[in-house]
This record gives sequence, C-alpha cells and structure tokens, in this order.
Amino acid sequence: MIISQKLREGLRHITEREVLWNCSLAPYTSFGIGGPAEALIEVESIAELQRLICFVSEHDLPWRFIGRGSNLLVGDDGFGGVVFLFGKNMSGVKLLERSMTGGIRVRVSAGCSLARLLNWCVEHDCEGLEFAAGIPGSVGGAALMNAGAFGEDMSGIIEAMEVVSFANGVEELPRQQLDFDYRCWSNQGLGKAKRIVTSVDLILRRGEKTVIRKRCSDNTAKRKKNQPKIEKNAGSFFKNPPDDSAGRLIEASGLKGMRCGGAMVSLIHANFIVNTGTATAKDVCRLMKMVTKKVEKDSGIRLFPEVHFL
Repeated sequence: MIISQKLREGLRHITEREVLWNCSLAPYTSFGIGGPAEALIEVESIAELQRLICFVSEHDLPWRFIGRGSNLLVGDDGFGGVVFLFGKNMSGVKLLERSMTGGIRVRVSAGCSLARLLNWCVEHDCEGLEFAAGIPGSVGGAALMNAGAFGEDMSGIIEAMEVVSFANGVEELPRQQLDFDYRCWSNQGLGKAKRIVTSVDLILRRGEKTVIRKRCSDNTAKRKKNQPKIEKNAGSFFKNPPDDSAGRLIEASGLKGMRCGGAMVSLIHANFIVNTGTATAKDVCRLMKMVTKKVEKDSGIRLFPEVHFL
C-alpha cells in the first residue's frame, strides 16, 4: 500500500465525492482489463482538481488521469497510486462566438464525450467535427491523443486549451503554443509540470443540420463496418507508419486471428487486439510483442503502440 492512512484522510478531506479505494479499473476501460487502483477519484471542478494535483505532487504520490479509458491498457496488478477521471460536472458545452463569416467558437469541458459533443454540433448547425463520429472517449482524451480519422484530426479545429499542472496552475494555451503530432500532443509536460486538459476551444463552421447529421451517420457506419463489433478493445492498437497502414502490414503477415490467452488479433480489422472475454494485460502485451516481431521480420517496419499503458 503506497497511500498511508494519514494520506487517505487527507484525500477524503479535499475531494467533493467519495474516494473509491482498491477499485477495479477494468470497468473504467473499453478493454475491460486491469487490476485495481489504490484510489479512484471522480473530479467535479477545476478547483478540486487543483487541490488534488497539489496534494499528490507535494506528497510524491503516483497519479494518472484516465478520462474514459478508451485507449488504455491497465496492468493486471493495477495501479499503486491515485487515478483521476472527470465527473458529470466537467462535461459541458458552451457556445462562445458566432462570427459574421460563419466561424463558430465552442468551449468544451474535457470530460464531455465526443458522442455528446457531436449531438450538440448537429443541433446547433456546427460542422467540422464529423470526422470524429464513432470515435469513443472524451474531448480531453481526443485532444491529448490528437484523435483523428478520414484524413482529419483534432489539431485542425483546436483554437486553445485550458490546462492545469502543479508547476503552473491553470493556464490558457493558444493554438500557437500547442505542438501536435501524429496521435499525440507533444508538449504536455512531464512530472510536476505535466498538464491535464480541462477544456478545449474549438473553431467550427456554420453548416446545414441535415448535411452534418448525414456525414456523422456515414462516418459512424464506415467505422462500424470495418471494426470489431462485439469484443472489447482499445481502438487502433498500433500507430500507422508513414505512408502505410498498420492493419495492412499485420494482415499481410497473416496474423489475423492470432491468439495469446484471451487476447486476439481481430478477424475484422488486423490493427485491433480484442479481449475475447478472458484476456489479461499480460496476454495483450505478449500478443503485441509477437505481432511487432513478425511484422518487422516480414516488412522491415517496426510498429509502435498507439494505446497507452498504466
């Protein structure tokens, strides 16, 4: 146990909701895999988040923020420390500005799901986010991962982000200070300077409700057609190498259906490792290594995971 009884009391005192102790993280991830977090806290306000980040940093407690856990593999032994995720009060959407030229600025709390935001966009005639239809997870996670599809990504519509860190408190970072790369926000920071996204300002455009809804529906259908429908998974497992596709390389190596314990390379899309029902994190990691080794042997290309590990 890393968190002493005294520190437990301290955490209870500064949180707005009950702390969950030794809480299994499997239900909080789309993979459905993972052991317990020593402490799990749903954060309901920026002020609470600041208190918590100061507390864990001052007491050198390990911590992680997991969002909606849609791109995460949690180890079988869980996490010795504090795990944060946003509660319902951190999931709002606010219209900031509509310009005469058709530009629309929207502020979205990091805990808002992409699905909820897309529904809001449809109802308010805002286009520009349709590429994200069918992508699971939260807006904060999508910004952190620079999530994308169909040749577009979050970096193309992010105007600014509000972030919190122990080192600098609350910061408003304009677009020019945000370094995005393929499937990552590069300057998130490390250690006590590590930033947590609390809200994102997006620049969208005025559009036609029926057209926006149709694009969202079409993109969702495309994703469902080409991705596993039943088994739990963490989305695309490997990053696409330059000018190629991880799924194509894995399929070319004949690895569709390869299994390790309860983990399997999807028969529908080779860049998905799925939980057939009994998979452990150890199973997934062993299968990941087997896939990486075979693809590199066959193609000379080394694949790197897109999924985060806890």
